[in-house]
Amino acid sequence: MISFGTTAVDGRELVERIKRDKAAFLELYDTYFLKVYNYVFYRTFNQADAEELTSQTFLSALEHIDRYEYRNIPVGVWLFKIASNAVNDLYRKKGLTADWLETDSLRDENPLPETVVLLRVEKERLRKELQALPALQGQALILRYLYELSYQEISEIMDKSEGSVKQLLHRGLRNLRKRMVDHE
Repeated sequence: MISFGTTAVDGRELVERIKRDKAAFLELYDTYFLKVYNYVFYRTFNQADAEELTSQTFLSALEHIDRYEYRNIPVGVWLFKIASNAVNDLYRKKGLTADWLETDSLRDENPLPETVVLLRVEKERLRKELQALPALQGQALILRYLYELSYQEISEIMDKSEGSVKQLLHRGLRNLRKRMVDHE
């Protein structure tokens, strides 16, 4: 599971400090910047958009920090929700579709050349099949399987009930499996 860097209590205390002293916002920024940036990048696959939307996310968080209410939801989930809304707004404005997976990142330290080629081919194939899914199914799959978020956290980010998230994941996996088999 992705760690949001602070415990729920620490996050709540940090937000309360920020409400009293905006300079404390730097701690929130330092803790969550990379996590939010990576999430936005995985949704857009465009460095400039990821940088711009991450900046917008933190600016919006700072402007609306007084409205944040702790409801057993970590502050990191709140930030992901702001970022998710920013990405969705970008897609609506530009009429874009999501690029879901990065094709150039391989984690193995010294893979064999054949392995590198096969992994890149399979990753590209998976990325293309994920792109063909409805956007909400793809987003739910990314949050669950790439970021390992809980159903509750995903439901908060996507503004869906946990049941709807489970349904999106089930349908997304079923559609992805079918697409992968059909396009072998």
